[in-house]
Amino acid sequence: MERALNATGRPIVYACGWPLFFHIHGKEDKIKYDDVRAACNSWRIYDDVLGSWESITGIVRYVEKYQDILAAAQRPGGWNDPDMLVIGLPNVTVDQAVVQMTLWSIWSAPLIMSNDLRDLAPEFKEILLNRDVIAIDQDPMGIMGKLVRKSESVGVYLKPVTPTRDEKTSFALAVVNKDELEVKEVQFSLKSIGIPTGERYHVKDLWTGEERNETVDSSYVFKLELRPTSAAMLKLTLIGFHEEDACSL
Repeated sequence: MERALNATGRPIVYACGWPLFFHIHGKEDKIKYDDVRAACNSWRIYDDVLGSWESITGIVRYVEKYQDILAAAQRPGGWNDPDMLVIGLPNVTVDQAVVQMTLWSIWSAPLIMSNDLRDLAPEFKEILLNRDVIAIDQDPMGIMGKLVRKSESVGVYLKPVTPTRDEKTSFALAVVNKDELEVKEVQFSLKSIGIPTGERYHVKDLWTGEERNETVDSSYVFKLELRPTSAAMLKLTLIGFHEEDACSL
């Protein structure tokens, strides 16, 4: 199929479903991702997503478990596909929609909508059209971000992104509260999650649009309060660059 599609001379995205069946049969260790990537532009990695928080978090747990293997397989032109966005479906709240959009973008996953556009509420449309978050998903380095810190039901995720300077990168940072009942207070230093010393960063909250007046370095301690099943997403941009790298829709 790959050769036949290439022979058309047309730009075509070839999305493969067959790697998923290794998971279904419990044979993840048999997947040869070099072969998958050679033939496919994207490949399904887990069960079909459903319009529920349970389904979203099931995918998240799977990706976290196999994140090192999945991250090594991915690069521009070849993407892990955790399945479609269920943003706007009846049983998914606004906060839960933010969680899915946040993590799929941290993973550089395909952003394929499954909702009915005729019935999409404005608050879900706003999530799907967030330029800053889409820019993180579509960052040209194509790196899959990873879980770097976990405490009870809270996960912290980090993704190297552009702009870069002298082999130093900027970062996208996400914090997710998976607990369905409790508000969580989260505190951590940037150094503790792998932000290198010796650089300073501008900070922008990608969901509120708020930009911090001060710059920060790896010693900075973030303090966040997250509602149940919600997420925060920040971009740490190396000093010396302007925020002109959001994608054009």
